[in-house]
Amino acid sequence: AGTDGSWTVPNPGLNDGDVVTATATDAAGNESVPATEVVDALAPTAPEIDPINGTDPITGTAEPGSTVTVTYPDGTTATVIAGTDGSWTVPNPGLNDGDVVTATATDAAGNESVPATEVVDALAPTAPEIDPINGTDPITGTAEPGSTVTVTYPDGTTATVVAGTDGSWTVPNPGLNDGDVVTATATDAAGNESVPATEVVDALAPTAPEIDPINGTDPITGTAEPGSTVTVTYPDGTTATVVAGTDGSWTVPNPGLNDGDVVTATATDAAGNESVPATEVVDALAPTAPEIDPING
Repeated sequence: AGTDGSWTVPNPGLNDGDVVTATATDAAGNESVPATEVVDALAPTAPEIDPINGTDPITGTAEPGSTVTVTYPDGTTATVIAGTDGSWTVPNPGLNDGDVVTATATDAAGNESVPATEVVDALAPTAPEIDPINGTDPITGTAEPGSTVTVTYPDGTTATVVAGTDGSWTVPNPGLNDGDVVTATATDAAGNESVPATEVVDALAPTAPEIDPINGTDPITGTAEPGSTVTVTYPDGTTATVVAGTDGSWTVPNPGLNDGDVVTATATDAAGNESVPATEVVDALAPTAPEIDPING
């Protein structure tokens, strides 16, 4: 052993799990108890790199105690020792969308993993879509699948939800008032946040639709709030639905009604508010023939 106590011997090509022993004998011939070391010839698994954006520190996990070497797109590197839980963090030098970052883990025995790679996502997702909101029903919409949607209510409280694989999301309605404003943002896996989307609460029901006079054969017509869904209920309980046109007009079939039958109709707006029902009694009787006064030449 050298003056600093260090020593080196050749490695004959050991295998993982082999056991090496060593003893020290001093100048007087006294021999130590043996020390043993089990050979570690297996490389650690590649580190995990969390999604990366253009500004936040780069994080991930690796074999606890291993040295993680991160290589930036310009070839510079940063090294850090993974914690007891395997977590590690290095600075983000200001990366661009599409840049590629690599990382390797080297264990205490000097075995190096294969590299892991992660492509930088520095683009914010599009703003989420918020469906029309009424005063009671859950608030719904769509956003980038897998993004975290944060909804802010008028009182400043928030609700968060992860958008599904189809982009849909739902949060509770705390009991909103007509004219309240709700905002929502979407944050992707890399931490990029969208601009906010806003939706004004519509908690007022539309006026009841107008039903034109009905006979026993002609289509049933009327007017309602433009774009609202009109549901017409026939005397036997069956229904027909139609969307009122831009001028408010609507038409549904006449199934062959009888004199005195009662038809009802409601209008439901885009926010889900339903009007009170309107009713119309069927008049299927023809009037009596007119009287013609005597006519001279």
